[in-house]
Amino acid sequence: MFFFFFNMLYKVKEIKQAFNYICLDKMISDGYFDMSIYIYGKIKKEDIRGRLAKEKSKYIVLYDGAYPTQNTAYDIWSRKLNNDLHKEKTVLPELTHDEASAIVNWVYRTLKSAEEREDFTKEILNEIKELDEIQSNVCFSKGVIYNKAKVDIHFFSSISGINSFVASKFSAESKMFFRGHSNPNYILRPSIMRTARLEQNESKMYHELLINCPNDFEKCYTHLEKLVEMQHYGLPTRLLDITRNLLVALYFACESQPEMYGELVLISAKESEIKYPQSDTVSMLASLPLFSQKVQDYFYKLAEDPNIDDYKFNIEAGRLLHEVKLEKPAFQPEINKSHLLNNYIVYALKNNNRIVKQDGAFILCGLRNVSHSLEKFRYREHGKKVIVLISQKKRLLKQLETFSINRAALFPEIDCVAEYLKDKFSRG
Repeated sequence: MFFFFFNMLYKVKEIKQAFNYICLDKMISDGYFDMSIYIYGKIKKEDIRGRLAKEKSKYIVLYDGAYPTQNTAYDIWSRKLNNDLHKEKTVLPELTHDEASAIVNWVYRTLKSAEEREDFTKEILNEIKELDEIQSNVCFSKGVIYNKAKVDIHFFSSISGINSFVASKFSAESKMFFRGHSNPNYILRPSIMRTARLEQNESKMYHELLINCPNDFEKCYTHLEKLVEMQHYGLPTRLLDITRNLLVALYFACESQPEMYGELVLISAKESEIKYPQSDTVSMLASLPLFSQKVQDYFYKLAEDPNIDDYKFNIEAGRLLHEVKLEKPAFQPEINKSHLLNNYIVYALKNNNRIVKQDGAFILCGLRNVSHSLEKFRYREHGKKVIVLISQKKRLLKQLETFSINRAALFPEIDCVAEYLKDKFSRG
């Protein structure tokens, strides 16, 4: 029914890029993605317009007036974006998440019912060549598509249900941590690695912030402490926030985007994958932002080369050794190059109220390497990732209030507490 329609739309490179961003990349890397907000039309037009306006995105014009029909979609796209659908484009601008979401939603709104959109989604899956090898394992549940050979999906709408489920997963062999995603389509990666442009400018942002705000780092004595402070104020870093408190993670899974499922990410780690802040390995990884992308690429090339042993690596990567020794004068020049290609969970120093309140820890990422992605930390049973999705977010937030888990408690800075109180009492 929709084959011709989809095939024509998919020739528009921005639309193909948007679908890849929203669903294909996630399916290939994680084994699941959530299309429920598009299938059930849960996104409000004014919300999309607001996000696109904030980004000054050219795609905001797609949300002027009524949604298109299948017969008018091509003409509207071409006219509003001055875009010749048949003109070959060699370079496309990198779409943001909000732009990709807006484009996918716009395409789905050409279909007038949830049944049509669900059928359309299934046809999309059948036509995407990259999924050919797993087609027999692709399942569809409550708007979520997943590979049943790799993933087990569980849906919950109460704290008691989630708590009972998670409690049954603890074991003596590993430690459990948690992370909450308000959008289950987020890929598990630190903010600095979400776009190529951010990653390329990691060192510049790091040094610029130190130069412009030196007083804020007076009590930061290590590179890790500086990264934590930068993360605290919103600068993209190679740290990913996690917590040892289930309820804290649930709050972050429910705090925004009520139209979407939230996700409770279960993170399981062996003792060898967990480090203390004083660890030499942590000092090495936390020193990486001091170096430009070009130098980091050189370190990466050396580290992955099987013909270069640790001894030769330590000679070639002398600049990294020097930086670590400035922090730790007693550090021995004995870097294990494999550590630089890995990611580790790091316990956080309890030296600020936010970390204390959130019972925070971090995943500290090394040199980027897809073979050492953060997916290794996902909790698994029988070889499958266990995925926990949450509905009725507003109801869960009210339940969390009874445990004193709210924005004021987790963000104890005065401006955050004031904003929480203002919102709470303005609602009555």
